[in-house]
Amino acid sequence: MKLNILCQSPVSEGSTPEAAVQNTVALAREADGLGYHRFWVAEHHSDRALASAAPDVLMAHLASITTRLRIGSGGVLLPYYSPLAVAERFNLLEALFPGRIDLGIGRSGGSEGHAPEALGVRGASFEAVDELLAWLGPGTAARPFGDTFASPAVDRCAEPWVLGTSPASARYAGSRGLPYAFGGFLDPRQMMPALSEYHQSFRPGRFGDRPRVNLAWYVQAAPTEAEAHALTRSSEHWFVEALLRRRNPRFPDPATIRDDYTPMERMAIEMRRHFALVGTPDQVLTGLEALARQTAADELTLVTIPFEHEARVESYRLLGRAA
Repeated sequence: MKLNILCQSPVSEGSTPEAAVQNTVALAREADGLGYHRFWVAEHHSDRALASAAPDVLMAHLASITTRLRIGSGGVLLPYYSPLAVAERFNLLEALFPGRIDLGIGRSGGSEGHAPEALGVRGASFEAVDELLAWLGPGTAARPFGDTFASPAVDRCAEPWVLGTSPASARYAGSRGLPYAFGGFLDPRQMMPALSEYHQSFRPGRFGDRPRVNLAWYVQAAPTEAEAHALTRSSEHWFVEALLRRRNPRFPDPATIRDDYTPMERMAIEMRRHFALVGTPDQVLTGLEALARQTAADELTLVTIPFEHEARVESYRLLGRAA
C-alpha cells in the first residue's frame, strides 16, 4: 500500500505563515526518510489558515532537499494560469528533478475573498486541461500554435494527475487515460460513483495503459485512541468556522474552543468524523487497508492537521513506521 502526504501548510493560532511554510519543509524531510511515496503541496489564496499559495515554487525547494520522494502539486489551480505557463514551470521542474515531479491539476477556486478577481480567474474548463496536456513535456500536435513549444523542451514530462470530487472529473480523467486523485478529505459523498465512472470511462493513452486511483483521506494517529480524537478538535472547529460560518480563521487552540454548535453544525462534524480515520496507528492502518480494498485505490494520500505541528509529524511517523 503506497502512502503519500498532502501538506497545505496549515497556520495555527499564535503561529505565523512563515513558520507554516518552514513546517512543510521539515515535514518533507521527515517523510523522505519514512518511506512515503509522494509529497504534494496545495494551492490556496488569501487563506489565513493555509499558507501554500505557489506550489511550483515550494516544490522546487522540497525536491532540492529530499532525495527519494516524488514531489507534486495537489494541485495547481488551472483557472488562474494560462496552460502554457503551467507547462513551462513543470517542464523546468522536470528538467531539474527528472522522474520525481507530479502535476496535480485542479479546476476549483481554492481562494478566499476577492482573490479570484485579483488573480484574474480565467474559468475552469476541461478544454484548458486538454491544452495544458498538449503543451506538457515534448508537447503534441494538438497544441494551439505549431511554431510554439513549452520551454525548456524536455523528452519526458511531469506526471499529470486529475484532481476531483465528482463523476465529471473522474469521467474526464478516464477518457484521457490519466491517473485520478479523488479528494475524499474534502467531500467523500460521491466517491463510489466517481470511481466507478473513472474505471468505466478509462481509455489507455499517452499517460497510462491502466486506471490508477489516488485517494486522499483525513487521518490522525496517536499512541491512544483518546489522544487521537482530542487532536482532531482544532481541524473540526476550523471546518465549522470556514465552511459553514464562512469565516477565514487560523486553526484554533483546542483549549479555547467553545462547544456552541448549532444542530446542523453538530451533524456536519459527526459526518466528518464518520469519514475520517482517527485512532492508534494499527487502527488507522486497518481502516486505510479496508478503504483501499473497498475503492481499489492504488495509493492513499494522508491529510493530517492538528493544532501542534509536532503532533502532525508524530502522526505521520507512527503510520510510516507501522506500515
